[in-house]
Amino acid sequence: MVGVGIATDADATSIVAFAHSRRHLDDLIAEDPEFAIDAKWHLGEWDLDILGAEGVDDPLEPIRAEAERAKRRCSVSSVDPGTAPGLREFRRTVWDSIAQALTASVAAGFFEQWPNAVRVFLPLDADVSEVDIARWNAALNDQAGTAEFRGFLQIDTV
Repeated sequence: MVGVGIATDADATSIVAFAHSRRHLDDLIAEDPEFAIDAKWHLGEWDLDILGAEGVDDPLEPIRAEAERAKRRCSVSSVDPGTAPGLREFRRTVWDSIAQALTASVAAGFFEQWPNAVRVFLPLDADVSEVDIARWNAALNDQAGTAEFRGFLQIDTV
């Protein structure tokens, strides 16, 4: 694996674990070398997810179910879900929790089984700042990886 990570959708209820194979990354880079950094860091380009993978129990299913229940408590049916009271706080709580869990997993050595893989948490299609995404990912990679990820996000690496 050259990448492992977690992504969510914009409302933070679809939580999916992803992995990226060397072969797929190499193929993407060969097709579009100018987008190599995107192929490396953007989970939407990665080739493996465990959601619905044949013969694999999905350990994130209970988390998604709980997130969906919590989201319903934050939403009001007469209100647009995107502007429902509490939804912004709900999403922040979910995203902060995922980042904390990934950081704890790094500290516990979980990712050492893939020593050269980048580690990413990325809310997809969400109205969240690149600075927040960088903050959530800061402890997941070494200094060089963190700087490269900030470059991918197109934010100042200082």
